This record gives sequence, structure tokens and C-alpha cells, in this order.
Amino acid sequence: MHIHSTIKLSILCTFVLIVVACSTPNIEITPQGYTSAPTALLVEGNVNPINVHRSQPALSWLAGVKKQRAFQIQVASSESGLLNDNTDLWDSGKVEGQSSRNIAYGGQPLNKNDIAFWRVRVWQEGSETPQLWSTISRWEMGLLSIDDWQAKWLQAAVPKVVDSTAAISHWVNLVGTVENEDGSIGTPAIEKLHSMPTASLFRYEFTTNKVIESAKLHSTAGGYYEIFINGKKVKDRLMDPGQTDFDKRILYNTDEVSQFITQGENVIAVHLGSGWYDENIAFSRWKNPDGDYATRDRGSYTFGQPTFIAQLDLRFTDGSTSSVYSNENWVSHPSPIVKEGIFSGEVFDANKAIKDWHSISHSNSHNNSQWEAVKVLETWPTQSMQPQLLPPIRAVKEMRPVALLNPSEGVWVFDFGQNFTGLPSVNLDMLSLAPGQGLYLRFAEWADAKGNISQLSGGSWATHLNAVNAYIASENNEGSWTPSFSWHGFRYIEVTGLNEAPSLDLITANLIRSDVERVGHFESSDPLLNRIHNTALWTYESNLMSVPLDCPIREKAGWTGDAHAALITGNYNFNMQTFWPKYLGDFKTSINIAPTVVPGKRTGAKKVDWAVAEVFIAWEHYRHHGDIQVLKDQYQSLLEYMEFGQTQMRDFLISTGYGDWCDPVIAPGTPRVGGRGTPQWTSTTVTSTALFTQAANYMSKIAQVLGKPNDQETFTTLHNNLKEGFHRALYDEQSGHYGSQTADAMALRFEITPVALRQSVADALNKDVVEKWKGHSSVGALGQTWLYLALSDYGYADTAFNIFKAQGYPGFSYLFDELGGTTLWERKGAFDPNTGRGPLRSLNHPFHSGYDGWFYQGLGGIRPLENSVGFQEFMLKPAFPKGLNEVDTRYDSGYGVIASVWQRKGTEIHWRITIPNNTRAWVALPDREMQLYSAGKYEFRIPQ
Repeated sequence: MHIHSTIKLSILCTFVLIVVACSTPNIEITPQGYTSAPTALLVEGNVNPINVHRSQPALSWLAGVKKQRAFQIQVASSESGLLNDNTDLWDSGKVEGQSSRNIAYGGQPLNKNDIAFWRVRVWQEGSETPQLWSTISRWEMGLLSIDDWQAKWLQAAVPKVVDSTAAISHWVNLVGTVENEDGSIGTPAIEKLHSMPTASLFRYEFTTNKVIESAKLHSTAGGYYEIFINGKKVKDRLMDPGQTDFDKRILYNTDEVSQFITQGENVIAVHLGSGWYDENIAFSRWKNPDGDYATRDRGSYTFGQPTFIAQLDLRFTDGSTSSVYSNENWVSHPSPIVKEGIFSGEVFDANKAIKDWHSISHSNSHNNSQWEAVKVLETWPTQSMQPQLLPPIRAVKEMRPVALLNPSEGVWVFDFGQNFTGLPSVNLDMLSLAPGQGLYLRFAEWADAKGNISQLSGGSWATHLNAVNAYIASENNEGSWTPSFSWHGFRYIEVTGLNEAPSLDLITANLIRSDVERVGHFESSDPLLNRIHNTALWTYESNLMSVPLDCPIREKAGWTGDAHAALITGNYNFNMQTFWPKYLGDFKTSINIAPTVVPGKRTGAKKVDWAVAEVFIAWEHYRHHGDIQVLKDQYQSLLEYMEFGQTQMRDFLISTGYGDWCDPVIAPGTPRVGGRGTPQWTSTTVTSTALFTQAANYMSKIAQVLGKPNDQETFTTLHNNLKEGFHRALYDEQSGHYGSQTADAMALRFEITPVALRQSVADALNKDVVEKWKGHSSVGALGQTWLYLALSDYGYADTAFNIFKAQGYPGFSYLFDELGGTTLWERKGAFDPNTGRGPLRSLNHPFHSGYDGWFYQGLGGIRPLENSVGFQEFMLKPAFPKGLNEVDTRYDSGYGVIASVWQRKGTEIHWRITIPNNTRAWVALPDREMQLYSAGKYEFRIPQ
């Protein structure tokens, strides 16, 4: 099984096995041991963060005892003070409670750059003696307002546009000559590509004559940026900072950099590219069909010319302080990256490279007169600066090509065997390039059997750009070349411009994504099921770029419906604790109510079924992590969405929306009624009403959590009215269901169907799958999450499992065997592999991955409870399909690893579970009442 990163699956205790005789099924009980002190202290979901903004940061720990009865938190302004019980900031005293996740700090107000040291201890249930204190952890406040910044925003005084040499012109033509949907050729972006400016370099020299105790660097950009001190890159962040509505907020980084600074002369330097801040070519002739933005004749992503800010706060051992910050004394120079854009790719001209440009040695060996004065912005480009607390985008896995194809003379295609979002590297030492010679890399998701690539799935007919990188050689081409500011979704890289055949190891790449930690593990005895799970992972990972994307090759946009369609899949596989709050913040800064895309200028509005993501994400985030402050911060925005949704109701039905997007047509190549991804089997009235009904349910729970009884009552009433309206209008008494698989699944999972009818609706749903669709699902993006539990919870686990095994279209075997897919395609039924023309739609679309949640919730049976958060109390209720012999499911809940592992042995199923310390689980066994179990390891032997 392929796992991209290590999962922390160890339990910090010693197990002692005790076998207890009992009636069938036999149960083996292993009580959990415990540690002597809490561990894994986190602030705002991070270890020792140094740019916290919240006035009441959320504090978390692992209690290390079987059941925590109480806790005590102490916070002080110095470590020595804490050790001497001088808790000048806060002492919570003994607080009765079992929770150890996201406890709000309740002490003295903290100001910019303040440091807080903290520790915690707990009481085990049944003991009046506390456990040992944890080791001391800390957090630091950041720059809390714009007024706290001394630094100024800088940009190149005059953006440089290089002359279009033959090599550059060739890149422009490769990027800008696009094949339209109808097969015609267009060049709408050629002129703009020729006028595209270079990236920019910036530097500033400073001297320190004292011994440094600490150095704290605050920095960010409007655009992508890299920052260096004395020639060394400060962090391994890529494509940074994360995308936001930049005019409303920009995320900034804070780094401890004392190890980079020397006594004497130093240089701080910045490499600045366009990023999402200044993408003004892609979709430049596109008109948004949704919302107010459609009134603009020409769309554009741009917020202006790229800009950056940096502030280095130094503290010396003698107690004095000093600051180095971006201002008018910095200088700039055009970058050797002479063209760059997120959608187009970039051109690196080695002839324009400046050796050691970011180090002090440059000052001693080069003519600094080539560097120019910078432009200082008179006004800030954003309303607020917020800390970037979500994990940055990093390279998380090296990828190597598995085949090298040669479809025509001088054309070489590297096949990585896997579609992913990547950053390639070329080993220049393996090439003999002449000065001025161009090396061109075209990126694609699809190629024919000979290796001829197609870039149609990249939507060049929509973006007006193909994805191409280029390297222009100089006399010295040593080492490797990796792009700095562009990234692409691809499986294939076509290389042209070489004089001889390359070797397979000329190019490597890295999977890049927001570096959220893997917390889930699923594996079974069925190789196809494992492949289907891994396909969901590859697809999801390829679309985590500080925003949950729809696809990494075409739109690269944070479509809101796509986000909630894959929400459960993401939450079980990755630790999204710091990722989702950032995305929820993008809803708050959107110019639209009920937005369809956030963040960014290319957005839309007024789609209840898509924008319901805000409610679903907020509630599911709370259930997984228990951070009530996220609900508080989001509440007003949630109310605005709900108010809009109610304006769309008629008799408690909502008819507008995108619906169950991209459900399968009846056979490959069949024209889609309504075009685009229009649902074929489920009306938008069904999905929009069902989703809004569940939103009202969630909002009643959110209001209850926040102590808003009037709102709770309002939303409870709305929820009941919507349920009644949905069932009255859409239930067909003659057929016994709601008309489609998605409709039935949502009605069951959202508990819209009256209790007395639920089994009969499930029976009808099963019949639709087995008879009408010959064992296949007919759901689109919105139905994936709900279908499988709707079947397995009502006795049809075999049907749910067999959907994954069903042969032919539209099943997974068709995707793998007929189409060669390695990620989930947007519309696999829209492509005929016999035409010789590549697919028109994305081949890497995570909104179809919602099924993966069933592997954890259904086959593993690991489910949160509505009245508990953080999986402190949860359910274990696995399904045991007859066609499956083994399942190994694990989920690190934040309280520890929950494990559910079962095997068929003879006439029994042996089911082993782990319930982490300080949690308990309701265990569901066949034909038995659910029973509550405390922390420990247990084994159940279930006759079959």
C-alpha cells in the first residue's frame, strides 16, 4: 500500500493482556497503561507557534491517563517564573473536565511579540493526586495589527520586460497556441505573454556587531516569494503565501532565524513572483456566469503588481534590540526568471542569473550599480495581516518517471505513471546545452500509446494557456534546475530542445501540497479496493494548495461545492485542524453571499448547494477538533448564508443550484442533457433542498454549542419544516423512494425520511443499484459521501462493497482498465479513447472522492457522535461484506489512534479495536445492543 507520509500510530503506554471468559462473542480485554504527565502540547494546533494572533489561543494536550477527570493550566511570562510557580499570566486552578483539546487561554491580555510559557497537569479519574506536570511549552504573539509593522511594502520600480529572443518566442508560442473545444486553433494570449514581466530580486545589507540572542523574521508577499539570509533560504516553503482575497487579508510568516545571522555584514534578500496576486492572463477573456462579477466584460485575477514586506526583529545578549525592515534603502534587479505565471509556467534564462545575488559575497565581487532603487507603496495593499498557521506548501514525496517515450523525432515524453501536482527538477549535469539553447517542458495528464501528449484536459480553451516551463542555457549549466513560482498537475512531461536522447533519470519531480499530516490509514485484503482508496488519496493530495482545489491543471480554484463533497474524505485522511479555519476565513472575505468559489476574484454567487460548504465545514471541523472559537468567529457569516438560503425557498423547497454535478451518463459518449456537468438523474431541487435541510440541522447544533437558544429554536423549526417539505414534495409513494440514488442516500443520511419509511427507502435504493444500474452507482459529486452508509447501515453492506467491484462503465474498473486513470476524472463518460483526441475535462478532480469516507466510517466503523467532539466519545460500527476478508483502519483523532482491524477466520470474524486514553466508544455488534467501552484494546469474535 502506498502511503505518502508517516502516520503516528504508536500508543504511549505498556499493554498487559488479560483474557476474560465471556459468552459469545468472546472478548479479549487489554487495559491501557498511562504516562505520568501530559504530552504533545499544542497551541492553535501547532507546536510552539511564534505568530499567534488570537487573544485566547486554543491549548491542547494528550492527557496520558485512561480517563482525565480534571486539569490545571499554568502560564507565565518566563520559564523560570513557571518553574517557581510565579504564574503571572494565568493559573486556571483545578478545572473539572475530561476535554484536553482546544481549551481557550483565559489569562492576562498579551501584546505583540509577547512570549508565554505554559504547562498542564491532569487528575486521573478516581484519584485525588494529580499526575506530573508536562514539560514546558510556549507560544509567542505576532504583529497583531498593521500599526505593529515598521516595515514598508516594496516592489520593483519599473517591471522589466525582456526582449523576445527566439527561445522566448518559442515558449510563448507553445504556451499561447491553444486548441479549442471544437478543434480549431487560437492564440488569444500571445500578445500578453510577450509583455509579461520578469520576476524580481531584492536585497539589503546590514551589520550586526553584537551577539544575537534571538532573531524573529516577519515576512510575506502579494505574490509568491522566497526569502534568504546570507544566501540560505529561510524555510522550505513553496508557492508561498497561501492564496487569499489579498485586498482583504494577506497571510504572513514568522520565523526564528538567529542561526542564519553572523556578527558583521549580512544580507537579507527576496525573490518575488506573481503567484495568485498578479495572474492577469489566464481566463483574461472569461466572463463569470454567476453573480455580480459577470458585469465585468473581461475577468482578471490580478490585484496589482507583486509586492512584499519583511521585518527582522533582533534581540542581543546585552538586552538591547534592533530591527531591519524593508524600506526605500533596499535595491532590486530583474530575476533570471524572465516569464512566470501559475497557469503558463515559467522561463529561466541562465544567461541572466546573478551569482551569489543573495549573499554578502556578491557585494565584494559585482558591480552593485546594476541594482536599482525600489518603489515603496504609499498605502497598504491589504486591510489586514494574519498569521499563516496552516501548514505551508512543501515537497512531500519524490516522484520518478517509470517510462520514457519517443513519439516523434526530437520529442521525449517522461511518464511518471501517476497523475499528481508536481514540481519538476532537471539534472543539467546530464545535458550538453549550448548558450542560448532552449529546453522546453510541456505538462499533460494524458498521452496516447505512442506518447503523444494532449493538453486539452488542462482547459487551454478556457484558460487560453498551455502549461510549459523553459530553461535557456548559458555557458555554465551545472547542477539542477527547478522552477520557483509555477506548479502543474501532470502525469507526463514532454521535453523538446535536446540534441540527443535523454536518460530516464534526467527529470525527477516532487508531489507538492499543503503539508497537512496524514492521520488516517486504510488497507484491506482486496487489491482493487486498496487501489480505489489510494486513487482518492492521490486526487485529494493533488488539490491541497492552501485551498481545496477543484483540479490542479485547469481552474485550480477553491470551488465550495467541491470542498464539501470531499470533506469527510479529507478529515479522515489528514489533520485539517489548521487548514479549514483558513478556508472558512475565505468565505468571510468573499464579495459574494453564498459564494461558489473562494478565495479570489474569479468567483461566483447565489448557489445554496455549493456554498453550504461553509456550514458543513464549520460543523465537521468542530466535531473533529472541538475548537469552539472557530464557530464563534464564523457565526455571523453562517447566519448570512442561512438568511440568503431562506430567500430561495418556495414551500420549503429550493430549486436552483449546480446539483449532483457530473453524475454518469448512461453510456460513454452519450450527450449530456443540459451540457457541462448538469445532473442527469437527480434534480437540483433534491440536492439543494436536502443540503440546506442538513445545514439548518447543523446550525441548530451550532447555536446550541454557542449558547444561543433563540437561534437554536429558529433553526430547529426551519429544519423540521424543510424535512416535511422535502418528503411531501419528493417522496413517491408508488415507487417507495425519492427517484435516484443520490436523493435516497441524502434523505436517509440526513434523516429526512420518516422513521417508519427508512428501511423501505433503503430497500428501494438497493434495488436501484442492483437492478437498474447493474451493481453500479449513479451518483455524482454530491452523492458520493452519502450513498454507501445509506446502504450498509440498512443491511446492504454487500451492495455498497460490490459497487467498487462492479465491472465496466461507470465503475472503477472502467476508470483503471479502459481509461488508464490514476486519479479521479471529472467526467470519465465524456471521453472516448478510440477517437485519438485527448480528454477535454480534468483528470484529477477530488469532488468524486467522497466515497473514501465509507472505508473509515463503514468498513472500519469509526464514527464521531453528535453529542461529543474530537472523538472523545465515538462509535465503532463496522460493516462486514461477504466479499472482503480483512480490513485495517486507523485514525489519529487528536486524543490518540483509534484502530479497527478485522479478519475472517473460519466461521468467525476476529475484530480488534483500540480505544485511546481519555476516550470511550460505543461498540456495535451484530444482533446486540450497543455497549460502552473505556480506553483499552479489545478483541471480539463474531460468528458468521
